[in-house]
Amino acid sequence: MKASPSLKEENKGRLGLIGAIAAAVAASLCCLGPLILLALGVSGAWIGNLAAMEKYRPIFISVTLGLLGFAFYRVYRKSGEACEPGSHCASPKAGRFNEIALWIVTVLVLGLLATPYAVGYLSSGSRAAVQGSQIVAETRQVTLAVQNMTCAGCVPTVTSSLKGVEGILELRVTLEPPEAIIVYDPDKVDVEKMIIATSNAGYPSTMSNPKGIRDE
Repeated sequence: MKASPSLKEENKGRLGLIGAIAAAVAASLCCLGPLILLALGVSGAWIGNLAAMEKYRPIFISVTLGLLGFAFYRVYRKSGEACEPGSHCASPKAGRFNEIALWIVTVLVLGLLATPYAVGYLSSGSRAAVQGSQIVAETRQVTLAVQNMTCAGCVPTVTSSLKGVEGILELRVTLEPPEAIIVYDPDKVDVEKMIIATSNAGYPSTMSNPKGIRDE
């Protein structure tokens, strides 16, 4: 049995919502993906492939908004144009359900798009005390230039990767410029371990002041 024209119209609207969710996830994956994987204990240089998707983020956002607009058009256009009298989609209950579902998905999708910016804003430029008030006889400071930091959501990922390194006492990660300023205990950690930590989170780094490691 062939689907009625009205049912086909409903299906198109649902596909628009599903597509919008998928595009929003893809748009957020580049920034939130490494952070989520790191929180789950998954690491590796391959995670940098997710960060590399940042350049496609504007495309995914455009697709997301376009599909949401398409879904709104399908749900809110005149019922006489979309539904035949007596069909399922012409039912007031069905129409109300579609509207509620549309708005729930819209909030979800916009939340996904905004989350990388919100997370980055809350953590951008923040200074993190990693080892509390631990007294150390000698400390040093180094600045790492971090690659692949292309959005605000990258900051908490790099911060999290370094917080897990024993011997780091204090750190500050910024997007502009993309770097990590680290105070550490040279008896417990060296710069190479810090570089490995950021690289395993998908953000390779190098010393930006190789001749200027500063004693505190």
